[in-house]
Amino acid sequence: MSDRRLTFRRLRRGIGERLSLALAGWAARGGPARVRRTGQWVGTLHWLMAWPAWSRLRGDAARALGVDRRTANGILLGGARTNDGAVFEALTLGRPGGDPEALVDTVDIHNTAVLDRLADDGRGALLLGMHMGNGILLAGRLAALGYPVHIVFREPRRLTPGTLHACIAATGAAPIPLDRDNPTRSFRQMLRAFNDGGLIYVLMDQASKQEGRPRRFLGKIQRMPTGVLKLAQRSGSPIIPVDAIERWPRWIYEIGEPLDTGEDLDATLDAVTDHMERRVHARPALWSWHQRRWKRYHFDDGDPPLRRQADIRPAGPGAPDDAR
Repeated sequence: MSDRRLTFRRLRRGIGERLSLALAGWAARGGPARVRRTGQWVGTLHWLMAWPAWSRLRGDAARALGVDRRTANGILLGGARTNDGAVFEALTLGRPGGDPEALVDTVDIHNTAVLDRLADDGRGALLLGMHMGNGILLAGRLAALGYPVHIVFREPRRLTPGTLHACIAATGAAPIPLDRDNPTRSFRQMLRAFNDGGLIYVLMDQASKQEGRPRRFLGKIQRMPTGVLKLAQRSGSPIIPVDAIERWPRWIYEIGEPLDTGEDLDATLDAVTDHMERRVHARPALWSWHQRRWKRYHFDDGDPPLRRQADIRPAGPGAPDDAR
């Protein structure tokens, strides 16, 4: 990338961040109702502005779900409202004049008895999250209920370092940033949390450029992350799915029973990928179809599903960006 294009991208990101934070600050001062309405509006506006550019994505979603493009279009709109709205809500958590506790209270969680059984045994667990709803508020709600929950995250390149960390901390959940330069440091922190009986919430429905193993996910081959799965196996911690059920008027999540993951890493990754695919098919309008790590890959009809990294091709010029 030329210096001029790089400078323009940084300038655009800087302006976008300032506008987003200013809007988030205004919404935060109006309480959860204003925050949620504004988040829905932000998602709708994104869908409207990007509508022509999403032509291929509409076709991809239709193919992945076995529906027509008209139906897929409505699903994409739901995904934008759900997940762009969730990102906007997260931004308001760190704004002056906001009320993080009130936003956390907009989340209901069903079947927490699964977590109570783990706590009675003194065991930690990996909470299997996806880009379906507001995982930060979910973790905050669990923390408010007394569960020792941690969120694994990467600092987005589009935000000033520390912004997302502050938003997560405002909910009462413990942030665990992934250290790009020294990932071992992050893994040690996660392993310590597992061994202390902590719950680690991580988004697993995203491809990695380098780490992980290839899997077919919604018809496309991409490398699925495995690092945290290895840590869960090492500590003997079960993998507990936490699934979004509803987004409006309140976030509703359901805690599932531990996944039957088998004995080795490949079996565990298969179980995780299968569960995530089933959740997207069950409630497709809650998933973020426009995340870069899925939409930029081509469909793959070949067999077997495991491929070499050289065979995994982005759907368009350049590699996928490293952050949403």
